[in-house]
Amino acid sequence: YACALELLRFAQRYAEAQSRSGLALGVTRIGVHAGEVIVGNFGGAAIFDYRALGDPVNVASRLESLNKQLGTQACVSESIRAACPDAVTRPIGRMVLVGRTSALLVHEPLVAEDGLPAPSRDQAYEAAYELMARDDPAAVAAFEQLAAERPGDALVAWQLRRLRGGWTGDRIVLDEK
Repeated sequence: YACALELLRFAQRYAEAQSRSGLALGVTRIGVHAGEVIVGNFGGAAIFDYRALGDPVNVASRLESLNKQLGTQACVSESIRAACPDAVTRPIGRMVLVGRTSALLVHEPLVAEDGLPAPSRDQAYEAAYELMARDDPAAVAAFEQLAAERPGDALVAWQLRRLRGGWTGDRIVLDEK
C-alpha cells in the first residue's frame, strides 16, 4: 500500500517535470494484491527470463487494468487492505475479475492533493456505497448528490453510471481485462 502511494507520487512528479519539457506522459495505474508466487529464472536455451508467476500476479495485473475502466489510479485488494489497517481507502466493489468466479473486494487508496495518504475516510462516499451494497434505491440519489458536489471524482461518476444503467449491489462482474 505505502509503496503504491510512493509510486504514484513519483509518477506524478516525473510526469509534471516531463510535461514542462514538452513531453506528455500517460497516466500511471497500479494494482496491488498479495499471495504466494514462484519467483526465479524460467525458460530454456532460447528464452530465459527472471519473473514472478502465480495467481496473485494475475490478480494484480487485472487490478491495474481495472483502473482504466474506473478512472482511478490505484486499486488494492482486500488482502492488502487487511494487512494495512491504517490505510485510508474507499470500497469500489466486490469485483469478479475476468477469468475468475469468486468476487474480490477492491478498494481505492485515498490520496491528498500533496500525494500523501488522505488524513481521513470518505464518509459520504462510504454511506452511498453502503446504500448501493444493500440494493437500496436511495443509492442513486446519494451518488447523484456526490457527483454534483465532486464533478471530477471518476469513481463516483462510474458508480452513478452503473446505477443509472440498472445495475444494483456492489457485486460487479467484469467482462474485459
